[in-house]
Amino acid sequence: MRNFRGFTSYRSAFTLAEVLITIGIIGVVAAMTMPTLMAKYQEKVTVTKLKKVYSILSQAYLRAQEDYGTIDNWGFPEDSGSTIDPDTGETVSKDANAKNAQILWETLSKYMNVSYKCYQTGDTKCINNALPTHGLGGNTMGSSKGAKQSIIKLSDGTTFSGGWVDFSTCNDNKSGYCGNFIVDLNGLENAPNTIGKDMFAFKLTRVGIYPHGGPDEVSNIHKFPQACDRNSTGSNSGYACAAWVIYNENMDYLHCDDLSWGGKHKCK
Repeated sequence: MRNFRGFTSYRSAFTLAEVLITIGIIGVVAAMTMPTLMAKYQEKVTVTKLKKVYSILSQAYLRAQEDYGTIDNWGFPEDSGSTIDPDTGETVSKDANAKNAQILWETLSKYMNVSYKCYQTGDTKCINNALPTHGLGGNTMGSSKGAKQSIIKLSDGTTFSGGWVDFSTCNDNKSGYCGNFIVDLNGLENAPNTIGKDMFAFKLTRVGIYPHGGPDEVSNIHKFPQACDRNSTGSNSGYACAAWVIYNENMDYLHCDDLSWGGKHKCK
């Protein structure tokens, strides 16, 4: 019989260099994939929060109607909307718009968990310290920082700003609207302050509150995908994204350009 007592078995092991190379590869892959994963996660958070805010707004509007009747009976002054300056020919907001915002938010805030509110009219503390607002294409759309503006903030930081009412464009269904306002999910003081990313436009109608950009939108300046185009730097860039986020539960308009209500609802 052959004697194997002199045979020694050795187990192979990774060298330090091999371990370091493996860790380096893992680090590179993680660095490449983490931003995408984090962006996708943030989009899901945005979808969930926007849907929640929309539910809060809808319930507040219904309860206000139960208590006060239709929006026509909430006490809005008739002299609202905009007019043409006879000297310059420019379209300007009427003075009643500021009062309208106060009436709108004073009424709705009774049915929401509001932590802070101030109004453009008569409130010297109501100063907007917002960062500049950007369109979906990255264009700066201006800043109202330092200006007086009606602002309502919920306990979770969600902010409603603006809020004008004009009955000249208001009819008895949701296709025509009585006013507009902006929802900022993380507050006016926090980035990115971009319409279609953390800021979303809603319309006020006689029958309810609706996100702009729905499949039945009649306003050319709020239609999807024209006004929710990541490549557009127009003045309405991002204003038609709210309905897409709420109804399709995604923000894929940030990643592809061939979405439509009658076609693709996701990039893949």
